Amino acid sequence: METRASYTLVGTFVLIMMLALAGFVIWLAKFSSDVKYDDYHILFAGSVTGLSSDATVSYRGIPVGSVTKIEISPDDIDKILITIQVDSTTPVRTDTVASIEMQGITGVAYVQLTGGSESAAPLEPKAGQEVAVITAENSALAEVFASAPEMVNSAITLMNRASAIMSDDNRASVTNILANISTVTGEIALHKDSIGALITDAQATLANVQNTTADISKATTELSNNIAPLIADASKTLESLRTTLDSANTTITNAEPNIQATLADLRSAAASIKGAATAAQQILQTNEEPINEFAQNGLYEITQLVTDARSLVASLTQIAVQLERDPAAFLFGGNQSGYQAQ
Repeated sequence: METRASYTLVGTFVLIMMLALAGFVIWLAKFSSDVKYDDYHILFAGSVTGLSSDATVSYRGIPVGSVTKIEISPDDIDKILITIQVDSTTPVRTDTVASIEMQGITGVAYVQLTGGSESAAPLEPKAGQEVAVITAENSALAEVFASAPEMVNSAITLMNRASAIMSDDNRASVTNILANISTVTGEIALHKDSIGALITDAQATLANVQNTTADISKATTELSNNIAPLIADASKTLESLRTTLDSANTTITNAEPNIQATLADLRSAAASIKGAATAAQQILQTNEEPINEFAQNGLYEITQLVTDARSLVASLTQIAVQLERDPAAFLFGGNQSGYQAQ
């Protein structure tokens, strides 16, 4: 009797669980039927290795749909046509781009949607298209995988060159270099006192250089302070000179009419002098013989006349002196006795 009751209890529990599961499935189907999805096409020019149907479609990291179909494009066999189904509330715009990303380096591939600015228009099918096409771009990981063969070849070349560098001869050379370095460091250790003294001298020299630099800087500062007044004085002098030149220019400009008149008078006088000189030259040429005769004879007679005139002037001078000194003696001659009273 107890066994039959246990079976009844278990059967009842299982029946209730089955009814609950059926209800959950019906509710989930109803919830799924309430969600609307939009289909989009993506054309990838590169490889889609790792991507499979039912792969996740994310919008900036948020799952919004899944991949429904992967096939070779019927219009271009060099491209892969991928059909995705995303939630209709996803903001797929004309500037939205799609790429294939990996969840980690060895993770599952999925489609990542990025971009889509607020100002861009919603993506709609173009004329002649049933489904809108999202622009595709290569992901950083895809570019790495695409360049992997080149990277492997470069690595192989690098290893070959490293093997060539580590040949027997090169290893012997490196050994010699290390030995020489060891010798040099040993010599440095032996002469560490001399090196210390050299460093001390270098520090003293550096201190002297710093002091000299400070003195030069101080002298430069003082020179700058002295140069400033000189520059100011020079500026004042130049300003005065400029003022003087302006005044001279003004004076010359104002006196230009008078200067022009004076030059005209000078030209006229020069013309007159030139005419007089021409006339005098003509007179000399006409009276050349009388002038020569006068120069030979007349000048001697004039000289005699001048000499006689000088003698006459000297005599007249003596007479004037005597007349001034004693007019009566000059007029009546000798001494005259006056009247004497009786």
